[in-house]
Amino acid sequence: MPKTKHSSHGGKVPAGQRYNSSYVGRKVLCGRTVDFSFTTGDKFNLKQWFDVLGWKDYFTINAPYYIEFVKEIYSNLSNVGDDCNNVLELKTKVNRVVIKFDDKILGQILNVPSTRSRFFETKKWPEDPELVLEHCLRVLYPNENVFGGMAKPTNLLGAEHRLLHHITSTHILPTSGGHEKMSYQDLYIMWHVVTGKPLNLPHLIMKNMLRATSKVEGALPYGMVLTKILSHFGIVFGNEVASRLDVGDIYNASSLKRMGWKRVFDYEKGVQWLPKEGGRKRKRVEGEGDEDVEEQGQAQRKKQTPAP
Repeated sequence: MPKTKHSSHGGKVPAGQRYNSSYVGRKVLCGRTVDFSFTTGDKFNLKQWFDVLGWKDYFTINAPYYIEFVKEIYSNLSNVGDDCNNVLELKTKVNRVVIKFDDKILGQILNVPSTRSRFFETKKWPEDPELVLEHCLRVLYPNENVFGGMAKPTNLLGAEHRLLHHITSTHILPTSGGHEKMSYQDLYIMWHVVTGKPLNLPHLIMKNMLRATSKVEGALPYGMVLTKILSHFGIVFGNEVASRLDVGDIYNASSLKRMGWKRVFDYEKGVQWLPKEGGRKRKRVEGEGDEDVEEQGQAQRKKQTPAP
């Protein structure tokens, strides 16, 4: 029998239960933090990019999160804003307390701006004459022959853009999928980050929360963000069981090594991150489904030694 999607508010919750039974087995994604001392020390621009957008504080959130509260929030979540005018306002109920917030309130909670672009679409590019798809692709794939229908594989990205995509797909718009390809939404966000164009992060978070409720399965994102929201509204955590970040949830040198990169020292260029020999496959930039594979990183560069 085919599965039926539950409504955005999760359906009627039986008396005595905190949330709809469809949420019982769903995984909670807590979020990540970025070790900016690492990124700055290795000459990455991530801190500078996020500073320009006013997002840096968002990537330093390190709070406990409460799995049962997260499921209760999503089970009761709905949009009570004006869809016709693209006004988004979320409403939910936790511990029998009703809370509502829009992007401005969420921006205040997270200490990030809540202005400018609100585009949210994973499967198509925005119809904006100022945003030419090929131009945006060229920013992230400067050494490739880019075109609109390309597959956007992440294994062709440089180390910093690869790390940025991972951050985008685990902390800005968390999903439970893989990281092999970027969606149009990923590309849109990353282009704004790299070029410093303002983007409404609170609106994106709220839209992604609603998207999570529209699915029968799939992970529930923003565990730590939801803790900050609940604290803002004075929700008491009481005897709730707290979960915390794991060491693997912090983006640092170990993260890049797990992605297949190695840190080397070049006497002229200093510290660099390069693909591990034989550890990273490279696809030609063709359309979706192209399987032509070749080894990357075979060409010898100037003498390099492992960095400390």
